[in-house]
Amino acid sequence: MREEEIIEFIKRRMVPQQTTVIAGPGDDTAVVSYNRKEYMLLTTDCVVEDIHFTRKEASLYQIAKKAVAVNLSDIAAMGGIPLYALVSAGLPETFTRREIIQLINGLKYMADKFHFDIVGGNLTRSEKLFIDISLTGKVEKQSLKKRSGAKPGDLIFVTGRLGGNRIKKHLSFTPRIKEARKIIKEYSVTAMMDISDGLSTDLTRLAKASNVGFKIYLDKIPLSQDAIKIGGNKGKAIQHALNDGEDYELLFTVSKHNRKKAPKSINGLLLSCIGEIVKEKKYTGISIDNKKTAIQAKGFSHF
Repeated sequence: MREEEIIEFIKRRMVPQQTTVIAGPGDDTAVVSYNRKEYMLLTTDCVVEDIHFTRKEASLYQIAKKAVAVNLSDIAAMGGIPLYALVSAGLPETFTRREIIQLINGLKYMADKFHFDIVGGNLTRSEKLFIDISLTGKVEKQSLKKRSGAKPGDLIFVTGRLGGNRIKKHLSFTPRIKEARKIIKEYSVTAMMDISDGLSTDLTRLAKASNVGFKIYLDKIPLSQDAIKIGGNKGKAIQHALNDGEDYELLFTVSKHNRKKAPKSINGLLLSCIGEIVKEKKYTGISIDNKKTAIQAKGFSHF
């Protein structure tokens, strides 16, 4: 089974029983009742040696930071702020005190920077290093953004620049917590998620969740310098931006009523309008010479 098939199977079998569950499997985080004004957000993600990083390319400090950051990116995608984390780690027997301190320092740096507490966890012996984090957060009820709210005519936006991030950015990206909250406050955001598995895959997920299609203008996709460097030409760089994954930028849609005041940047971060949501359930890329091509989900998949 492919990753999408496994997730759909889980969703069918794990239907929430409690009325306090607002959203279960299928979004960037689960959403449950918290208090009169806010929802609680719950997410979990792990990083595994030789899949999400290699020990040759990354320091233990960087690995620990990334383990936290991928979870924070999910909280950001829902418009929330983090609260508490549990950390489980599998450590090789050969790990030294110094190496453990490096991991702890990376975790603490992220907790201090993003103002949440690490409140427990678990340790086990493992042949390869892995760090698994469960993170809770909260979001005002009116600020909650899911994948399923996009409507025909909405504009499609991304933050930052995409592609080529396996070179270095995947170890040093900044979760867009502050930017997401400001975007939601200032603009009529209808749907939001983070780009973790590639724009082609994640935009398709957003469209399916919203029961719509999309058209994107390929020359409008903001390219990173690494995507350009790897690609060698703009056409290949665009393919990297569509499919590489690990961008951890925001993908969001804005109401068509905001067309005249569509944002260009937020907190100095580039915002790019790359297309539009359409009613027909087709996923289309349009080149600079108006040539149309079907967008297929070719981003990262574990299976």
